[in-house]
Amino acid sequence: MRIALSPFLQCRFNIFLYLTFGWKIARIFIFFLGRLYFYFNKKETKLIKDAVLEVIGCRDQGIDMKGVTKKVFNGILSHYYEKLFIAFEEPKKATKFLNQNINSQDLMILKRKLSKGNGVVMVTGHYGAIEYIPTLLAVNNFPVSMIAKFKTKQLKEKVYAQAKKYRIKLIDAENTGNVFKSAVKELRDNRILVTQCDEIEEWRPSEKEKMSFLGRVTGVDRTINIIQKRAGAEIVFGIIHRYNLSKYRLIMYTYKDMLQILDDSSTSSVGETVLKFLEQYIYTNPEQWYQWKEYVEIKMFRDYTEIIKIPTASLGLKPAFGKIT
Repeated sequence: MRIALSPFLQCRFNIFLYLTFGWKIARIFIFFLGRLYFYFNKKETKLIKDAVLEVIGCRDQGIDMKGVTKKVFNGILSHYYEKLFIAFEEPKKATKFLNQNINSQDLMILKRKLSKGNGVVMVTGHYGAIEYIPTLLAVNNFPVSMIAKFKTKQLKEKVYAQAKKYRIKLIDAENTGNVFKSAVKELRDNRILVTQCDEIEEWRPSEKEKMSFLGRVTGVDRTINIIQKRAGAEIVFGIIHRYNLSKYRLIMYTYKDMLQILDDSSTSSVGETVLKFLEQYIYTNPEQWYQWKEYVEIKMFRDYTEIIKIPTASLGLKPAFGKIT
C-alpha cells in the first residue's frame, strides 16, 4: 500500500532527523524528501499538474505554466514544513517566530468582532501558512477553538499536547459525538472558532443551492451556514499569506467587506461568500493553495445550463486580490 505524503514526512525517523539537526536543516530535508516523493508518485504528481492547468491555464493562455506548477509544489512542501515546525517547536521559540515574522495588524478586525460577545467564526482555507493561524491567535491572547482531524497518531498526540500549552481547545472531528453542537457551544462562550471552507472531502453540498468554485459547478457546502445560523456568530475571513518561510502577512476581512469587494449579489449565503472570496486568492496566488490534489473530488451537478460568470474581482481588478505585496 502506497504511503501518502503527510505520513511519509511525519514518520518517526524523519521527525528524529528534523529535531536532531534543527529547523534550518529540517527545511532542506523536507523539501528533498517531498521532491523524492513526487518523483516516485507520478500519478499524484500528474493529478496536481492537471488540476493547476485546468484552473489556471484555462484562464490565462499566456501564463508560464511550468513556473506556476513548480511554485505550487514548493508551496505544498512549505505547508508541511510549517505544520511540523508549529507542532514540534518549543512554544517560547515558536511564539517569538510568529510575532517577529508575521505582519498581524489585521488582528484588530478580529478583536472588534469578538467584543460584540457573539463569538466569531474565523473562516480560512488551505492557503499559505494556515497551520500558524490558531497559534498566532492564541499567543495574542484570543480564545481559540478549532475542529481538527489528523492523518497520523503521532501528530495528533503532539498537536494535542501543544494545543494544551497554548490554551487552544480542539474539537476532535472523529471522536466527538456531535461536532456541530460542540462548535456552537464554543461560539456561545464567545470564543473564536477556526474552520476551513475548502475541506472538499468533508463538504455537505446542498442539492438546491448551486455555485461555481474554480470553474466547477457544485452544491454550496452547508456546514458554515448551519454553524453560523445556530450560533448567531460574527463571520471573519482570514488567511496568512506566505512570502517565504520567514515572512508572512495576516489578511482578514469582515463579512460585510467581503460582500462589498465581491460586488456580487448572487452570493446567497455565508458558505458561498467565503468560498468565492477564497477562490479569488487562489486564482491570483495559486502557489499558496495546497488542495490541488483534491480538486477532482469536487462533486459537480450533472445537469446545468447557466453560464458561469467570472466576477470582476477574480480578474484581479480589485485591490483586495492581485499579487500581494
